[in-house]
Amino acid sequence: MRNTPGIAMAVLAFACSAAMGAGMSKQEYQAAKERIAAEYQVERQKCGPRYGNALDLCVAHAHGVRDVAKAELEAAYKPGPRTNYDAAIARAQSTYAVAKQECDQKRDPEKKACRKDAKGALERAMAEAKAALAAAR
Repeated sequence: MRNTPGIAMAVLAFACSAAMGAGMSKQEYQAAKERIAAEYQVERQKCGPRYGNALDLCVAHAHGVRDVAKAELEAAYKPGPRTNYDAAIARAQSTYAVAKQECDQKRDPEKKACRKDAKGALERAMAEAKAALAAAR
């Protein structure tokens, strides 16, 4: 279960990278935005019967996939260092939100270590994105 968000993000990255090479029209952009919104609604409705931390985890995953898809769509529509940076930050924050919810399922000592690891991964990903932005400029 822990690798599922990472795998989903990788699939989205590869899917959107193909779109990045080809130009995107305004109609394609709007259609993709609507598709992302519809997919989010479907994923969010799947969370319905859950409760407690399972609901929080499901919602965090749905929000993360939506936010990453929107950021990658924006990067495909308006390619540039800043939009690529924003997409990388969205991926990092999404992964962190899901990891944080997964940590909440653990007991106190493990929970603290898990959150510390998740925070460290977030900081590393943000630093890498910032370095890539600086290198692109």
